[in-house]
Amino acid sequence: MKDSVPDFISNGSEIAGGATGAALGFLAGGPAGAAIGGASGSLVTVLGRVISDFSERSLSNRESARVAGSAALAIDQIQSKISCGEQPRDDDFFRLRIGGRPKADELFEAMLLKSKSQYEEYKVRFYANLFVTACFDERLNAAMVSWFMEVLDRLTFSQIETLNEFVVLGSESKWVWGHLNQIAKVDPVVAAHLEQLKSMRLLSLDHWGDTPIEATDIAKTFIKSIQFDSPFETADRHIIRANGSTDI
Repeated sequence: MKDSVPDFISNGSEIAGGATGAALGFLAGGPAGAAIGGASGSLVTVLGRVISDFSERSLSNRESARVAGSAALAIDQIQSKISCGEQPRDDDFFRLRIGGRPKADELFEAMLLKSKSQYEEYKVRFYANLFVTACFDERLNAAMVSWFMEVLDRLTFSQIETLNEFVVLGSESKWVWGHLNQIAKVDPVVAAHLEQLKSMRLLSLDHWGDTPIEATDIAKTFIKSIQFDSPFETADRHIIRANGSTDI
């Protein structure tokens, strides 16, 4: 581990809290210190390689906090999973490719780059969660993870929160697209959310006014992959929780 890495990871303590210490210990040991091999060893190598590179980049104090925080959060989860006996995926995700880096390298770097610019810093956790999910779930191919990174970048926290409400409702949703103007009168921002989420194929398409508004399958996978949660009290008052009620 490069001498610059410990100071770099420590910069993430404001966002990642105690996860920074666990991440440093994991990185310091490397594959040999962690007594792991195979896919787990390859994963540790990927993490160390990309973080070493970032530790020498020129970042502002806030950018450094976000990048280091996302790295520490991801490493802490990875360490916990491996300690509990979970094994990283064993396909080509961590393997070198002819003419290119391992997919895991590229996606971990993407996670750090996207985290760097997040003014909504709670979303940094979602980037970390997404990368961790990708490391252990072979059903998430690299193309899907890359797109999910882009979705996280394009959507605000409140848009993701709106999408999550429909994922939670599932087939029980009583909202239909004919309710859109009604929703707009109460909360025009949420109505705008619905239009954009539909355009991204994260909500069902509007064929007729009575077409149900439901989360699509890929939206459900997205929300599960980022392990969405909200620390904000406003979530309990979200308009979508009225579930089609005209009294909103």
